[in-house]
Amino acid sequence: MAPSNPRVRLWSSLLLGLLACLLVPVAQAEMKYGINAKWGGGGYEELVARFALARSLGVKQVRIDWEWRLVEGQKGVYDWTPMDNLVKAAAEQDIELLPIVHYAPNWALPMLAFKSSGTYELAPSSDYYDNFAAFIKACIERYGPTTKAGITYWQIWNEPNTPQFWGPSPKPKDFVKMMKAVSHAVAEQRPSIKLVHAGISRNDITYLWMLWDIDPSYGEYFDILAVHPYLFNKDASGINAPQDMDADESSLAKMGFVGSKEDNTYLGKLFNLQLFMHLRQSSKPIWITELGYVVAAPPLGVTEAQQSAKTKATLDYINQHLSGKSFGKGLRGDLPADVERVYWFSLEDYESPDGLGNFGLIRADGTERPAAAVYRQYAQ
Repeated sequence: MAPSNPRVRLWSSLLLGLLACLLVPVAQAEMKYGINAKWGGGGYEELVARFALARSLGVKQVRIDWEWRLVEGQKGVYDWTPMDNLVKAAAEQDIELLPIVHYAPNWALPMLAFKSSGTYELAPSSDYYDNFAAFIKACIERYGPTTKAGITYWQIWNEPNTPQFWGPSPKPKDFVKMMKAVSHAVAEQRPSIKLVHAGISRNDITYLWMLWDIDPSYGEYFDILAVHPYLFNKDASGINAPQDMDADESSLAKMGFVGSKEDNTYLGKLFNLQLFMHLRQSSKPIWITELGYVVAAPPLGVTEAQQSAKTKATLDYINQHLSGKSFGKGLRGDLPADVERVYWFSLEDYESPDGLGNFGLIRADGTERPAAAVYRQYAQ
């Protein structure tokens, strides 16, 4: 009888995978440093100013919301005006966009959908996954690499393993269906574009495994895995240091996995995601599409001086341990984590109902925090 506990089945399947494949080093691209910018559907001048701020930090890659609801508020009718402004402003500042395609319009939400106060967006109804896929295809036709806009990378949704962005609750089976619909819709365009997976909150290997368990072909539906390895610790009582790690579990360490399987709040466990994909014979580059520190009261907040120091320590750790270099010894030295890009969170402070919106390298008044100078050293 197969183990009934999902976590037991997870590690059992990985052990079988380890016996079936060899670890082969992955070619590493040059690390690039981008940033997350807020938009909210603002006008052209606002976007130009925001992208100019990013360029002042030496940043050329900007991750930004690309809201389905802004374009297709009425089913089947596309109003491209907001995106035309966004793309034009980015071009003026020589910015490479990473659009986060999400936020379903009201007509695509489930009937009687209710968004609680802690939820940023509801998942679309499965009845409209094909509409979402058609929207992405239309976006690529208008703004993709064969057009003047030249957008190559398209990120599909955000943090689907959290109720905040896949409300009211995460459903891996539904997300697999949506990714499959998108992949099939853009099949003819896939040779010239790259589909970036939705950023997974924390190093959530259990969620990743569920996606592959639902569909063993899941790795065919995207080109780059994205992760948001914020370092708030498991019980939200503080912040882990980049080099922190809990104790290995002997059975997992024999396969190369780092630390325990219970706590995914350690930065080094990003390596486990790459090892997992390799065991599934689906190795892909990893992008960190959100990571940062909020200037706020403890236990989750830091001072501006601490934000600066932690930014440097975190970027140094990523470069030294999670890029194309060996992660450790033995199996851990044979396979790099292969992080190609970091998109820091965030460019500017923003209003947040939880009081934790001061992640910005730029303060609300437009002045730079000390961490801005640190990030500029890496981005330039």
